[in-house]
Order: sequence, then C-alpha cells, then structure tokens
Amino acid sequence: MLDESMPQGDDLLAAELVLGLLREEEQREALARSATDPAFAALVAGWQERFVPMTDAIAPVNPRRRAKKRLLKRLFDTGPVPLSQRLWVWKGLSFAALAAAAYLGVQQLAVDPPSGADAIYATQLSGTETPLQVLAVLDLANGDIALNRVAGTEAEGRSFELWAIVPEAAPVSLGVLTAQSTMRVSLPQSLRDRAGELTLAISDEPAGGSPTGAPTGSVLAAAPLTEL
Repeated sequence: MLDESMPQGDDLLAAELVLGLLREEEQREALARSATDPAFAALVAGWQERFVPMTDAIAPVNPRRRAKKRLLKRLFDTGPVPLSQRLWVWKGLSFAALAAAAYLGVQQLAVDPPSGADAIYATQLSGTETPLQVLAVLDLANGDIALNRVAGTEAEGRSFELWAIVPEAAPVSLGVLTAQSTMRVSLPQSLRDRAGELTLAISDEPAGGSPTGAPTGSVLAAAPLTEL
C-alpha cells in the first residue's frame, strides 16, 4: 500500500529535480519540461520553497575572490562565458541548493573581505499566483543583469515589466521582458552603488510597458538580490 503522504507522479519528479537526484538524461528532460509546462514549473517552484528552511541554520560566509574565480574556471574552462549563457545552470537549481553548496565549499576556504566592484548578485523571482519564474544575475563588473525566464507567459495584450526598487525611492523600470527566454538589461549607475539593498519586481502591464513610468498593474513577483 502506497504512503499517501509521499509525493507521487509529477510531484515526485519535481522534488527529485530540485534535490538533484535525477540521472543526467532525466534531469535534462525535466528541466526542458519546466521551461514549457507551467503546471510542472509550479510544482518545481513549490519544492524549492519547501527546501529553503533547510538552510536556516547555515551562517553566511563570503569566500575570497580568487576562490570564486577558480570555481568559475573549473566550471567554464573553455574561456570567458557571458552570464546570460551561464544561466542554464540555474534551471531547476534552488537557493537552498546554492546555500548548501556554498556552505560545503567554504569549509576549506579562508575568508577575506569581498570586493564590491567584482561582486555578483542573484535572485529568483517566483510568482505567488502565477507560474512565473525568472532567474536574475547582476554582475557589478559590467552593471548588467542577465535574466532567464524559466516559466510564465503574458496574457494576450499584456507585458511583463521589470522594476528595480531600493528603500525610500520610487521603482525604476528596467524594461519589458522580451519574448526570448534570456535577455540582458543595464542597471542604472545610480543603483549599482546600492546593489546590496536592491529588490527586483515584475508587474503585469499593458503591451509595451507602463504608460506612466510607474507600476500600474499587479506585482506578480518580487525578490531581493543576494550576493553570491
């Protein structure tokens, strides 16, 4: 007799994807499905949120800069790769998994103060009422935000607009999300110095974006940037 409390079917597949338990071919198929199947993407996002509390007891530690560069070289040793092209690694990867990996990695690393100019920030914007899911990486070295829309489609005649928000300031539009799954936007210079305070948000707007320069529709997702 099956334990009804255990996930089954697609729910089980989504949980195994988030935990990294799938074989290579199964993982590729599941990631591809999460990019095209909103219902499955919502299951994946749900499991990512459930596993986040597993990292609550892990104290954040900043590894030294050369450790980050060494890790990127080992992962991408074919030469410099733009962040927008590296974002495939993020598909199906939760911040719980990132935090766990960071915790295990820094146990053997000495720590020194991070450099603001080389800092990299990231976040995952997940819709609360829609299957929208967008991964964002800010590289302060060039001031660009690389975006990867893993799930979510605009309603007919509507657009998803990206906003940058810092405390005690009006939201700043970073543009409308394109039809492509990946894109890059430039962060205004005035906001780069406040990257550690930055929250990204996505609102539902008329086609082409807000006509007022401020959000006019529902805020579908919002999340603060976290330094990696």
